[in-house]
Amino acid sequence: MVRFASVVGCGVVLLFAAIAARAEDTQRNWIRGIYTGASPRAQPATEESAWQTASALAESTPRGFVLIGSGRSMQPLYEPDTILVLRQLPYSELRRGQTVLYRNRAGKVIAHVLVTKARDGWRTRGLNNPTHDMEPVQATNLVGVVVAAFKPITHGLTVTFAAAR
Repeated sequence: MVRFASVVGCGVVLLFAAIAARAEDTQRNWIRGIYTGASPRAQPATEESAWQTASALAESTPRGFVLIGSGRSMQPLYEPDTILVLRQLPYSELRRGQTVLYRNRAGKVIAHVLVTKARDGWRTRGLNNPTHDMEPVQATNLVGVVVAAFKPITHGLTVTFAAAR
């Protein structure tokens, strides 16, 4: 009887541990109410290492290329100056939670997260934007999908100069 109780007790503990791990993983997949689970997290690396790794990955990825992110709409997922490795994918392979790069009607290239698929295309949203983008992502304006990201870190001192009086 004691043996059965201890086995059941261990099973309950393992079940709760699995539930807690799943909940933590699920929370990491959501940022400000937006599912980002299919977007790679930026890996910290020295600037040299980040560039070397990103370049090598882009070269080994079919239709891969590297860009530097700018702007604040995708924080905290991607900070400004994050090195992004992208891949051109067929429109049919897009899925919710991926960060995509698309060109809007004004010709501006935008990186935002796929939120939902509508009749006229995918709706995207920047993590810091209050609403989704009005222009849908379609096969004709899709540039690529983020497959890896690197946040260059610097080692060294920051020097601040005081103004002369």
